Amino acid sequence: MSLMKRMIGGAAAVALVLGATGCAWFESGEDESLEMFKVKGSADGGVRGTAGDNTAPSGGSADITSVGGINGADAAGAGDWNSSTPGPYDDFGRPIPGVTLPIVYFPFDSSRIASAEAPKLDEIASYLTSNPGTGVVIEGNCDSRGSDEYNRALGERRALAAKEYLRGKGIDESRIRTISYGEERPAVQGDDEESRSKNRRDEFVAVTLRK
Repeated sequence: MSLMKRMIGGAAAVALVLGATGCAWFESGEDESLEMFKVKGSADGGVRGTAGDNTAPSGGSADITSVGGINGADAAGAGDWNSSTPGPYDDFGRPIPGVTLPIVYFPFDSSRIASAEAPKLDEIASYLTSNPGTGVVIEGNCDSRGSDEYNRALGERRALAAKEYLRGKGIDESRIRTISYGEERPAVQGDDEESRSKNRRDEFVAVTLRK
């Protein structure tokens, strides 16, 4: 057998061994010789590489680790009030962690403050009076009955009703902001009256006023 035939036969044997052991071979460029590059494979066909590559351990799914990337811990705070992401009330104030104000509920298709709900507004007024530099955002909400436009207007009337009550208790208008979400933010899902009654409400967000 000639030397050339022995070399070709040897290369073919190596290729068979590499294929059986999970390795691969690649032909290099225009050179007629064969260049062997070992690439360690995984059971699901992925490629194990260095940090920054798409890696897939045997039997597992691939993940991506890259230098300078955002990991879970870094991303967890994105969008919260401790991050640089703007919040919905940034031009007015920032929500105060740990402060939960009462929720005021309304009868169907009404913005009237019921006598049973008035003590909740008194409590909110007392909090604002005792904490200078704070304010409140009043969020008006409705149940799902009625058009979007009607419910948005009704939610605004409910928020304004609470605002006027607080003003009557001596809270300056500059410390109060109103917003209506209409039916967009239900507190409870459901079409029964008990669920709907929980959605006809004003919610109150205590904020540290922007200076």
